[in-house]
Amino acid sequence: MNKNKTKLKSIRKLFLLSLVFGIFFMPIFSAAAIDEAVITAITNVRIFNGKKVIQSGTVVISDEKIVQVGKDIQIPEGSQIIEGKGFTLLPGFFDSHAHIWASQNLKQSLVFGVTTVVDMFMDIKAMTEIKKKQLSGQSKDIAFLISAGTLTTAPGGHGTQYGPPIPTISKPEEAQAFVNARIAEGSDFIKIILDDGSAYGTNRPTLDKATLSAVIHAAHQKEKLTIIHAATLKNCMDAMEAGVDGLAHLYFNNANDQDFGLLAARKKVFVIPTLTVLESMQGGIKLIEDQNLLPYLTPNDITMLKATFPFQIEKEAFAAAQKALKQLKDEHVPILAGTDAPNPGTTYGASLHYELELLVKSGLSPTEALQSATSIPAKIFGLKDRGHIKAGFKADLLLVKGDPTKDILNSRNIIQVWREGVKVERSQYLESVAQAKKQIENQKKAPPPENSESGWVSDFEGKKISSNFGAGWSISTDSMMGGKSTAEYRWENEGALGSRGSLLITGMVDKESSTPWAGAFFSPGHTMMSPANLSFKKSISFWAKGDEKTFSVMIFAQSLGFTPAMKTFTTGMKWKEYVFPFKDFNIEGHDIMGIFIGSSTEAGKFFLQIDNVRLK
Repeated sequence: MNKNKTKLKSIRKLFLLSLVFGIFFMPIFSAAAIDEAVITAITNVRIFNGKKVIQSGTVVISDEKIVQVGKDIQIPEGSQIIEGKGFTLLPGFFDSHAHIWASQNLKQSLVFGVTTVVDMFMDIKAMTEIKKKQLSGQSKDIAFLISAGTLTTAPGGHGTQYGPPIPTISKPEEAQAFVNARIAEGSDFIKIILDDGSAYGTNRPTLDKATLSAVIHAAHQKEKLTIIHAATLKNCMDAMEAGVDGLAHLYFNNANDQDFGLLAARKKVFVIPTLTVLESMQGGIKLIEDQNLLPYLTPNDITMLKATFPFQIEKEAFAAAQKALKQLKDEHVPILAGTDAPNPGTTYGASLHYELELLVKSGLSPTEALQSATSIPAKIFGLKDRGHIKAGFKADLLLVKGDPTKDILNSRNIIQVWREGVKVERSQYLESVAQAKKQIENQKKAPPPENSESGWVSDFEGKKISSNFGAGWSISTDSMMGGKSTAEYRWENEGALGSRGSLLITGMVDKESSTPWAGAFFSPGHTMMSPANLSFKKSISFWAKGDEKTFSVMIFAQSLGFTPAMKTFTTGMKWKEYVFPFKDFNIEGHDIMGIFIGSSTEAGKFFLQIDNVRLK
């Protein structure tokens, strides 16, 4: 992988976030209110209490809490009885590594039995709003959130590319003030970045060892956990030596150290392997084949699960992570289940079940995997009323058919979810998924944009910059994100194949911009970023020449959610045709909102000339 692809991944996320107002095809549902004073008794049920199994017993819940657990329970008169024979009752699951954009993501998590989400970096405003809702007792329709808030990274380091400018740190003397500011914002723990890009074959700034140690010390002074995104084995070893409390991932490179597990145990570190996203970095997720989960997956979920990273880690890196996980197990290091959703190959809630499967395939027993999603994270994050089925604990519960302590795949056969004693209306969620699918079917049936039948977008023969259909062309740069890259275009009296006109795009990509891009943007809908059905054609093509540099094509579509799809091309001084099939962007073409052509890979001035832009 080269650094260009890593940058482009960041750019495409941010560009879309800046242009798209809202999340597309995300179902809305709520937990159903139950009558006051209703007591529910789940009888004759197998109970995994967070640590061990009670083969048959009864659990009584009243209001938001568990009030009785055991084999010989006197069920209160008038209780609502649920016969649990053949079922297993578990504590609601934790996803100990996710990134939350909005409360809707927590709603989606809940329908899959994930009742607590540990966010590793999110917008402070969104975090504050969700926490206010939790404090007011109005959050039973979403998973419980704890969050790192803003992460801790170096100027220009990993994490600075995901949105508007965030605070950064560059020297040890800034550590205490930086940590204090994060705590004042509401951070529950401190997330740190130690990642120089070498795991992906690129280069970027990261914290030095002195600053890393100072941040860890400053957080511990305030009695806050520190969790680190450390990309390589060496990064992980350095972080543990510096005193970090937890690893947010296993490392991404093909490496091995026989003392890795010993060091983690000696330093009392916990680890969130995120095997799901590590596997995704090497391509391929089979989650969409699971018939217990598939009905609850929106079209957007399926797109994200099929999506791949614009790079791949070393071929044997996933196997190396599995070996490291075995070391951790052998040394009794706490292992926590987390997905890193919504990265490519993941989605909220459903991917936690895949993480459990991968943990078992990598050497954990099903019971150990279940502990990694219940009692262990509850203890690590100090949530003393969750993660177990015990009297007095929150009634965050998951009822499944079968025995996941024997076959972990049974965690997906969900019968019912409760959030603080309130039943989650999964049937209502199914209806909203069906509505989302229907909306897409309607889009597929929508007529193509007026005047688009020929497929021609622009041939630039009329001495002006125009398009045959849609809202036309516009300049797009990182200025909307506070960047300083610039671009302009003009009609040029020379085109491909001897034609008389083309579009000349020139500009400058600012090396100081955290998310640099500059180029031309075509909107095929009647207004900018409105979707258009272009599925009557199979690809976008154009002729181009310019600097001997790598340029990018990014397609923005509703079905891609937050992440536009990207492909690159390299130009020379002679005209050449470039054809990009829609299928290579993992789209069908029925909901395209925009097509970007321009520069985002190399700092400095550029020129790019394009002609004969058309759908084929």
